[in-house]
Amino acid sequence: MNQFKRQQGFKRNQGFTLAELLISLAILGVIATFTIPKILTSSANGQNTAIAKEVASMISAGFSTYTLNNGVANTVKPGDLTQYFNYVSTTTSGTLSAATSGQALQTCSAVLPCMTLHNGGVLQWDTAQTFNGTTTTHAVTFNLDPDGTGAQGRITFWQFANGRFTTGGQLAGITPQSSAITLTTTTTDPSYLANWN
Repeated sequence: MNQFKRQQGFKRNQGFTLAELLISLAILGVIATFTIPKILTSSANGQNTAIAKEVASMISAGFSTYTLNNGVANTVKPGDLTQYFNYVSTTTSGTLSAATSGQALQTCSAVLPCMTLHNGGVLQWDTAQTFNGTTTTHAVTFNLDPDGTGAQGRITFWQFANGRFTTGGQLAGITPQSSAITLTTTTTDPSYLANWN
């Protein structure tokens, strides 16, 4: 009988008190407060980087295809390459990308059309821009807003007429021609793309 009572008492001592449970929940809440935003930011950064890399490949592939079909000259415009891009729609009016800290795209217009991509990004280019100058040193640009809201920063891609492709943040001192450029560009990559290549 005493052994049975001891076993029952032993079992009763196995549980947690209400205070212990509340303290544990409070600790978990504090941990979640600090970790969940980082996880969400990391996920968003990973998605934006993936979109940027996909668009970079698309622009390079479009340039290669255009060059194979037509050759390349200093009169080639960014719009000549867009026929080889994978996109959902284009527009020449309105704003697809909200203005955030000057890092969003400009308002879409006939001169600065916007292209909505299948991955959710928005690409913009200048219809008046050309490779200009020489085909080995000059480039055309495309501005990408990876999430379509302007909140994640704009990425400027430079496609050189000699086949070289880079971002504004990776120009390494080279200054492409700018006399015909009205599209606002940036030479600072967003932090999630700083070491993309």
